[in-house]
Amino acid sequence: MAAIITSGTITGSSGIAGAEAIRTAFIEDNQALTWLAEFLTGDEMVASACVIDACNLTEREYEIGQEWLWAWPRYATIQSALDIQRSRIAQLSQVYDRRGCIHEHHAPLSQDMIGCVASESDAIRHKLDVLCRFVLILCGIEQRPTDEVALLMGVSKHAVDVAYCAALDSLEVIQCQKILESAACIEMIH
Repeated sequence: MAAIITSGTITGSSGIAGAEAIRTAFIEDNQALTWLAEFLTGDEMVASACVIDACNLTEREYEIGQEWLWAWPRYATIQSALDIQRSRIAQLSQVYDRRGCIHEHHAPLSQDMIGCVASESDAIRHKLDVLCRFVLILCGIEQRPTDEVALLMGVSKHAVDVAYCAALDSLEVIQCQKILESAACIEMIH
């Protein structure tokens, strides 16, 4: 999970990442990138394909001479998963556009909540639809503003706000269930 939220720069002697350095970064971060893609797509096989596609996308960006950041593997993986899920996200956004958001100006996730997403990712993935999963990652972990996320995803800002609100509510319920289960286990011991 740490690889999902860290950033830095990897460069060759020319100040631009080499293809070998890019492949190495994808190999070293494969587990975190696969987790990210699987969380977003909900499918292990599709997740593996997304990581390969993201590596290829990153190598193409390298070929046009852009400086390569450690964040590129994450962003490219998200973009690949988004490309695969775009039509489903568009369908869901219509539903979220008709809903209201109870809260305004949701903050990014705290480190504790990011840890909860990592440890409870299976439960969260099964509870949230694909739009909510994307906004949870993009707004909550990647800390991108909702208007930027809406533009990236091709949906309204309102749909992103409502989906993020729904994701946060579900995350809170899952976290409460985890606390209750822990308390029940402790009570059984005594």
